[in-house]
Amino acid sequence: MLFVLWALGSVLVILIWCRRWRQVSANFRKAELLKEGREVEILRRLEDKVKQNNSIPIVRTRSLMEPGVFGISCPVMLWPEGLSERLTDDQIQRSWRMNSRMYGVATTLQALMHMLVEAVFWFHPMVWWIESRIIEEREHACDEAAVLQVGNSDVYAESLLTACRFCLESRLTCVPGSSEVI
Repeated sequence: MLFVLWALGSVLVILIWCRRWRQVSANFRKAELLKEGREVEILRRLEDKVKQNNSIPIVRTRSLMEPGVFGISCPVMLWPEGLSERLTDDQIQRSWRMNSRMYGVATTLQALMHMLVEAVFWFHPMVWWIESRIIEEREHACDEAAVLQVGNSDVYAESLLTACRFCLESRLTCVPGSSEVI
């Protein structure tokens, strides 16, 4: 009986994650690939500045969601329509700098590993506490690295607040983004 209860809990956790992943995937499929424009120019300048060889594609989604990187093998920057109009070029660059540092392949794989641990040990409160601590520490480390790299914490903080205000209504947990700890 105990095994059946554990298995049902594990299946429920996996189904919840799958549902959320499908939501993000649906947003991604409906999104428009940006090949030119302000956002593309800013990201390419940033990639040149940090000498990043592979370009991250940008897709604009009509869904109200926070900006973030989606995907493991071919990461893509999801950018909500209308957000760019609220941010300066400098704020967009700082927001992308944080997202690209924070949500690379290694971070996404780490999140997937922890999701597996959650599915197996869903019944243990420490697993859920550890998840919240991992997210919080990852946010702090990336914020600190972004501020050290750009040197201006005010512009960086302002860009995060603007993005969070714009996207606060939508919290898709499969796409790590700037409002995770708010």
